[in-house]
Amino acid sequence: MKAAVDLLAAKLPAGLTHPGDPAKGQPAQALPLPGLSNTGIPPDMAKAFADEAGLPGTDTARLLAEAIIHTLTEAGLTIVADDDLEALRAQAADAPDGTRVIAVHTACDRAKTRPILELTVTKTTDRAVIPCRALKAVQNIPADCPHR
Repeated sequence: MKAAVDLLAAKLPAGLTHPGDPAKGQPAQALPLPGLSNTGIPPDMAKAFADEAGLPGTDTARLLAEAIIHTLTEAGLTIVADDDLEALRAQAADAPDGTRVIAVHTACDRAKTRPILELTVTKTTDRAVIPCRALKAVQNIPADCPHR
């Protein structure tokens, strides 16, 4: 969230741009935010005021930006950069459709090279469908299996 704090801290002293309301024909416009500039007060005086108020610094715009981001974070919100969000969306689109094939092995098949059956499981149902030929394979467990 540091990038969001840095952006807000840089933009707040000059004012933020409100997007307007295109439905009402209102254009975007700057909202001046007086008092967020560090000009007009000597640094020693600003530090004394900040110390007296128990503030962690004298940069009012940065303090306000940190407070805004903290408020969003406490509400369970996260700001994600567009590039990161696009990468997450691409990963989600490339994810499997939720169908998995699970190989079932006997305890004797320590190398897990001879599955006795495969179960196809989807995330849309609570059921696994076993092909009949898989049941026949279960009957054909190798003779050297002590669990037979």
